[in-house]
Amino acid sequence: MTRTAMPTAATPSDTTAQPTLQVLLSQSEDEFYGSLQRIWNNVVQLEDMGIIQQENDKFVYAYRLAEAELQRAYSEKAFATLTAQVS
Repeated sequence: MTRTAMPTAATPSDTTAQPTLQVLLSQSEDEFYGSLQRIWNNVVQLEDMGIIQQENDKFVYAYRLAEAELQRAYSEKAFATLTAQVS
């Protein structure tokens, strides 16, 4: 007995469109610069509120906010990876 192959025709609705590498890089770059902008906006806001009074403190707060942003991004990625593995 021989196996007969059923031809499968891929239709556009069957295939999922994968974004190009350039699109992924652009999105990643936008997210990165968006994060930097949010961090610096928070630093400026703290300065306006009088919490930051010395120039060096700007960079200390920016560093701490960047650490928090990295932790958040890593946690989201780890959760997404874990969720994908469970599914």
